[in-house]
Amino acid sequence: MRNWILVKRPLVFLMLLVALGAARIPRRSAWAPCQATGFTPRRALSAAVLDGRVYATGGWNGESTQLDTVEVLDPITGRWQDAVPLTTARSQHAMVAADGKLWVLGGWSADVGLVSAVQVLEPTKQSWVTVTHLPTPRREPAAALLGRRIVVAGGFNGRNDGDLHGYSDVVESYDLDTGQWSKLPPLLVPRRGLTMVSVDGYLYAIGGYRPGDGFLNTVERYDPLANTWEYVGWWLVPRTWAASVTVDGDILVIGGYNLDGHLDLVERIDPRRGVVCHPSPLQVPRSWLAAVAWTGGVLAVGGESQQGFEAWVELIDPDCPYP
Repeated sequence: MRNWILVKRPLVFLMLLVALGAARIPRRSAWAPCQATGFTPRRALSAAVLDGRVYATGGWNGESTQLDTVEVLDPITGRWQDAVPLTTARSQHAMVAADGKLWVLGGWSADVGLVSAVQVLEPTKQSWVTVTHLPTPRREPAAALLGRRIVVAGGFNGRNDGDLHGYSDVVESYDLDTGQWSKLPPLLVPRRGLTMVSVDGYLYAIGGYRPGDGFLNTVERYDPLANTWEYVGWWLVPRTWAASVTVDGDILVIGGYNLDGHLDLVERIDPRRGVVCHPSPLQVPRSWLAAVAWTGGVLAVGGESQQGFEAWVELIDPDCPYP
């Protein structure tokens, strides 16, 4: 049995995590819900780590409009606390931490539609600042930091969900030094709901959804030296609305959705050898979740399950034996 801890609202878990510091979490055989500590149930949110704190932004919880909610997990107190709200509420967006700031990109708002404003927060400031606009506004894109560039790939920019031409292959790159956008070669497969990470100087665009092909297990790798995307033949489960992180140079793909419904599946990939193993699954199958690498494992936050919008925060042990 593998290591995992799950809490509905994570005060008990995080108090334990703080006490243990960098030590491994003891093995458990059951999850334990606990009292709410400030995390808002929601799907289609984003999360990132900055200065040792986990920030969760935006999302949707069944209300008529998207959320401007920003909550931060303080590793000292083990509590989620309200932070400076987004200037433009949004869900289905991406977020990265770069240059000591949080960058929120893309997404959807019931009030304004596709959101172009790229908003940035410095933790010492009291407001989000719009520093640029995404040249191609879209929802459900993927984003990752590649060197000194923030890269945004894929997504959906159609008029409605039935717009078959809205599935995007567009890849755009924002240079942190010049403040300029440029276009990179398009994805080989247009798609929405994909996830993307940067490892060893490459980008990996994983999964997603495309009409006709349905739920995808497609993996494309971008080589910045050759300036090309190429297919990578990994044997992954097709899915969309998953989360991904990197741990010790490997890639973890977490949760998601396909014809089987909301998934508990966690896949770990060694990108150098192309081999896959399976850490313990999520205890709450879900999609539209967020995840970050965190002390002792990977923190999976929020999402949507068969029961509805989730406030579950779960620590995943990423270890598993490769074949």
